[in-house]
Amino acid sequence: MKKFLTTAVLSLTLVAAMVPAAFAADSNYTTCMAVISEQRTVQAQAHEAAQAMRQMGYDESSAYIQTAKATWNEAQQEIIAYNRLANYTDEDIRILATAVYYEAGSTTDQLREYVAQVVLNRVGDSRFPNSIRGVITQPGQYAGKYATAESTQAAQNASSINYASSVTAAKKAMMGRVDMPSNVVFQANFTQGKGLWKSVYFNSGWFSSTSYFCY
Repeated sequence: MKKFLTTAVLSLTLVAAMVPAAFAADSNYTTCMAVISEQRTVQAQAHEAAQAMRQMGYDESSAYIQTAKATWNEAQQEIIAYNRLANYTDEDIRILATAVYYEAGSTTDQLREYVAQVVLNRVGDSRFPNSIRGVITQPGQYAGKYATAESTQAAQNASSINYASSVTAAKKAMMGRVDMPSNVVFQANFTQGKGLWKSVYFNSGWFSSTSYFCY
């Protein structure tokens, strides 16, 4: 275990040394690397537990070994997700979360996640700017003010709960955990583009709307 942990720490040190300066003091990157390190430790422990069971004569179908394997695989999924999230800066998260807040902050988790994913889909589409800030500030699309620190502060002041939910939605999309095709790049209260992927109706009791997600 000590050897594994030493290797993991050295690996993280090397990765940190190669990361661009923009990420060096970035709290999101630091947090992601810490989570990844923890999950590597979980994997090492699961592997050791499975090996111990094998040495005791248990076969691969035993509940003990299957549980160890499931634990290892769950940790691997977390590592993949946090590696994806680590590619984004604190500023990326702030801007995306702020846009999500103003577009769907007081609706549902599903709508917030879909709004976030549309922005990321645009970043990956050659028809749109290749950064979150660029997509949000593109003329004639989202409101450029979403990218300002003042808008973020106003959102936090208006509803810290809804803003926190918007941050969660933004991170979930960044981690690749929102189920939406990559070609869905339009979100509005009307259909557009080549076709409709999904429409989502929302009714709070005092406000209702239908959001259309199109490709």
